[in-house]
Amino acid sequence: MGSPPTGTVTFLFTDIEGSTRLWEERPEEMRAALVEHDAILRGVIDAHAGYVFATGGDGFAVAFGRAGDALRAAVEMQDRLGAHAWPGGAVVRVRIGVHTGEASERGGDYFGPVVNRTARLMAVGHGGQVVCSRASAALAGGEVSLRSLGEHRLRDLAAAELVFQVGDGDFPALRSVDAVPTNLPVVRTELIGRTADVAALARLVEREQLVTLTGVGGVGKTRLALAVAGSVAAGFADGCWFVELSPLSDPVEVPATVAAVLRAQVTTVAALAGYLADRRVVLVLDNCEHVLDAVAELVDEVLSAAPEVHVVVTSREPLGLDGEQVRRVASLATPDADASVDVAGASAAVRLFAERAVAHESRFVLDDRNVAAVVEICRHLDGIPLAIELAAARVRGMAPAEIARRLDERFRLLGAGSRRAQERHRTLFAAVSWSHDLLREDERVVFRRLAVFPASFDLAAGEAVAGDGAVDVVDCVLRLVDRSLVGYEPDTDRYRMLETLRQFAADRLAEAEETAPVRQRHAEHFRGFVQRKSPEILDARFDTVYPELVAELDNLRTVAEWCIEQQQWAELAGMARSLFVFLIDTAAVDAARWYRVVAEHPAAIDAETLVDVLGELAWITVTNFGDVADAVALAEKGLAIAASEGLGASPWAWGARAMVMSFTRGDPGEHVAFTRAMVDAADERGDPVSTVNARMLHGVALSRVDPAAGETMALDAVRRARACGQQSVIVSAIVTAATGYAEREDPDLERALELYATAPDLQHEHVNMLWFVLNWAYLLVRTRRGGAVGRLATAMRLADRLHVPHAEKMALQVLAVCAGEAGRIAEATTLAAYADATLADYGIAMTGVDERLDDVLRRDPDRAGNQAAGAAASRRQILDLVDHLASVLDDGVSRS
Repeated sequence: MGSPPTGTVTFLFTDIEGSTRLWEERPEEMRAALVEHDAILRGVIDAHAGYVFATGGDGFAVAFGRAGDALRAAVEMQDRLGAHAWPGGAVVRVRIGVHTGEASERGGDYFGPVVNRTARLMAVGHGGQVVCSRASAALAGGEVSLRSLGEHRLRDLAAAELVFQVGDGDFPALRSVDAVPTNLPVVRTELIGRTADVAALARLVEREQLVTLTGVGGVGKTRLALAVAGSVAAGFADGCWFVELSPLSDPVEVPATVAAVLRAQVTTVAALAGYLADRRVVLVLDNCEHVLDAVAELVDEVLSAAPEVHVVVTSREPLGLDGEQVRRVASLATPDADASVDVAGASAAVRLFAERAVAHESRFVLDDRNVAAVVEICRHLDGIPLAIELAAARVRGMAPAEIARRLDERFRLLGAGSRRAQERHRTLFAAVSWSHDLLREDERVVFRRLAVFPASFDLAAGEAVAGDGAVDVVDCVLRLVDRSLVGYEPDTDRYRMLETLRQFAADRLAEAEETAPVRQRHAEHFRGFVQRKSPEILDARFDTVYPELVAELDNLRTVAEWCIEQQQWAELAGMARSLFVFLIDTAAVDAARWYRVVAEHPAAIDAETLVDVLGELAWITVTNFGDVADAVALAEKGLAIAASEGLGASPWAWGARAMVMSFTRGDPGEHVAFTRAMVDAADERGDPVSTVNARMLHGVALSRVDPAAGETMALDAVRRARACGQQSVIVSAIVTAATGYAEREDPDLERALELYATAPDLQHEHVNMLWFVLNWAYLLVRTRRGGAVGRLATAMRLADRLHVPHAEKMALQVLAVCAGEAGRIAEATTLAAYADATLADYGIAMTGVDERLDDVLRRDPDRAGNQAAGAAASRRQILDLVDHLASVLDDGVSRS
């Protein structure tokens, strides 16, 4: 073995897949196999000039001076391992990851993000597979065969990495974070000093349903929880979801906030528990201490109902539930006061200080002249990461010795000296207040005012809320970023405070007696934002404004809570109604709550607003939550008030009544009357979205009694939708018009399919996309064309995600026809029986398909047995069966 390479180094990491299981099941064979495994790998490494610098577990960590040498070595390793005759038949399969970059070398060992990145890259691969990064692939110079596997986020949650497979072979999808649905945020800095903690906690989370991370503010609970979630995410098929609870001011918001992240259209803890009952999910509930009882209630009910839901909680105190695994997050390790540069630099606390210091002052180097001061700082700050980062941010204008001296003065003033855990709160307070006191007065003003933002914000909002004409907010925000008191997210061009700093700033805001006026400015700014953006929701600008609205949802929720606290019911109604079209697609749980609380205070709003609130709430209630009885009651109440007050009716109230008729297949004449009333009410209002929706529903109703009139009305809806330009509305109109062609007595399925082919691509996942995909597949099956199965699988997954049971049932029944007619009778019966047993209340009549389904089921020789299996199947088993059928039956249609 030669000398360790320096400069730009290519790292190769190996690991035996499933080694723990092999050791448990076949220890003698594994002992012998490991000797042969090591001999093979060392022989290849030596032949390609590799340098082994670590051999943890059953794997090797190797450094190469050339990327080509590393990649050729990896290919040869797999060739030799694959061809080897292993003792006792204990087959050893090795996964290999390769990555290139600059790393620090000390005493033959390597440190830095590039080393950790290589380990993360290896972890997403499979036994027998070699994967490498873009950097290694670019340097390989065609020396090996490469195939792009697309971009993947690795378990460190950094930005997505373009991953390549080296050599041939077919393998399952990579075990990356994004292999399952997730909203875990991108993390841009390395998690220092927590490698062992992440590994241990990941094993604990996989084994236990409830793990709570406790510790003082600033110790890194959230960052550690995210790293753990990223490590386990790929094993939870239904997703890994991060729920930030710090923006909440009222415990009653907890269920709705969790439901909104999951996109589950439920409003109560019991309904949320039902939604999660048979899902395999990881939930990270962050910053729970101020809503602890509500979180405990929710977690208790969810975990009782959902055995495959695992929850990670971060809080300053435990939830106090049975089975809760509480782990206190320790501060980072600090070295002895007289530690040398090498010893100190290897400690987590000093490494964090040094890396953050370099980020603020590129010339900073940890050396013999400053190491004692840096160690003193880290020891003074008890190894608390946030405190260390704040101190490191000062190196741009202050030497470490001066930082240490000033911190020492502050601690003596506060009487801090104890290293007991409860004193660490005082330590963090001292560090934050010291950093705060070093600010200029205008920076302090802006810092405390930014506390009213519950999550992220842009500069325009910062100026509007924190400014009063006397301070330069933009300049102050940028300087607060420099001092690590405000974070900047370059991908989104937005800013945010860590929760600990936000709480400190909120206390300063209260001391300055500015909380109420600044919150008022926050509410006024975002109500103005809604007023400016609401017209864009209704036309072709929707796809542009959509991400802006999503980014501000936490701010909008805070405005809604402010309105509720201040009993500003008219203002809340105005905001909700302006966002109506956006909310029903994206945040229906929030919409239902806001509308309902306004409806509970009828005396505080004018009658015309009340009529509209009740009508729009009725529409949300039936279309998003399927509550027919409540929707009818709300609609009738609104219509009665309109009639008694001589006001125009809400078109959405008539629309809700019409939707109920569609679901229940009620009297055709009454159905036509309801939709005609919706058209009249919408035309009176002149709102483009309601006029299109009215004509869509009227066309469907007319098609049952007068197909020609139904066609004319539906095509008018499509024309108006295209003129409006809102993509989601266009797709809805096309689905409705196509349904009219397909459902009349003399169906014109070709015209229906022609309409589908003209639809625009939807950019955002929502209910309209679901019905578009599902109805198109339904038509393909009716016309006996190919391409349906992949669409049905997509629709089923989307209906499952969005919790639309009647769409799930329709997708399963149509897929059962496809399976049965392709000769898979048993699977068809299983799907149909599951749909009948689990989704029995959500039937939809399907012309041209119901009869074929009956025929398929009659041909099943073991119909009773397969029906029993289907009725007893779990949701996960059915989803797996759907995916399997899509893989074996689909005819090339993309399932993306």
